[in-house]
Formats: sequence, C-alpha cells, structure tokens
Amino acid sequence: MDVLWEALLIFGLRVLGISISTLSTLMTVQGRKFYAVATGFISTLVYVIAIGKVVSDLGNIWNVAAYCTGFAVGTLLGMAWEQRLALGFAEVRFISTAKGQALAHALREAGYGVTELYGYGKESMVGIVEAIVPRKNVETLLKIARSVDDDAVVTVREARTVQHGYWRPARR
Repeated sequence: MDVLWEALLIFGLRVLGISISTLSTLMTVQGRKFYAVATGFISTLVYVIAIGKVVSDLGNIWNVAAYCTGFAVGTLLGMAWEQRLALGFAEVRFISTAKGQALAHALREAGYGVTELYGYGKESMVGIVEAIVPRKNVETLLKIARSVDDDAVVTVREARTVQHGYWRPARR
C-alpha cells in the first residue's frame, strides 16, 4: 500500500510542478519578472522533491509511471489555468468586405477603442478594424463582431507590450 501512496504523491507533485512551470513560462514571455521568478522557484522545488523520490528507487515502475503521467496531466492543467487567467493583451484584427464601418461602430458602442483602416482585397475594397484589448475581453469582442459581420476574417495575436491607448472602463 505504501507503494501506491508514494506513486500518488509523485503524481500529485508532478501535476502541481508542471502546472506552475507552465505559468512561469507565460510570466517570463510576458516580462512579469517577479511572478516568473516566484513561480519558477516553486516549480523547481516541487520538481526536486518529485525526482528525488523517483531516483531513490528506479526499479519501482509505479513511481516512474506516476512521474510521467503527472507531467502529462500537469501540462494539460497548466494550459487550462493559463487560458482561464488570460493574462496580458491581444491584438484583434477584423477584415470585412462590406461591413467594416458597421463593425467599428458596434465595437465603439460597446466601449472598445478601435482603429479603422482600408485596403484592397482580391476583388474589392475591404475595411480593416483593429483593437487591442485585455485577453479576457477577446471572446466578447468576437461575439460582437460575429453579430455584425459573421463573414469577417479574424486574427488574434498576443500583444507582448502595450503602452497608452483607450481602455474600456471596467464593469462590475
């Protein structure tokens, strides 16, 4: 029975460590130094404890399996946490063949700052509407856009650094 408990402990440590490591990587990419260092420290500490338990008895297949499975599950959990937190900003671009102005107007009415550009597509003029928003607002922005022009081409990119600009007031 002790073998099972040890394997479960290793599994739990790996899930926790990899989940936190995933967040640490995100914080590093976004330039959030304090959080990157803190989460990196915690994930490394958990890693050292888990690997120590596995290496102390490499003949125990259950510990090795728990370690590997914990890595996989921790990766999935870390990705889910990252999506849920949605830290940072996104640059959202809409390209519309017929409803660019209407799309820009609807987004402005909803309180978002947008920039309108015009270009020439394959066969005609197109409206290009761009907005930089907190990642937590991307789904709301897309929902509004779909209600105006379901055929608009949409791209969403991470905006690593954002300075200045118009920000939608927080709603409570």
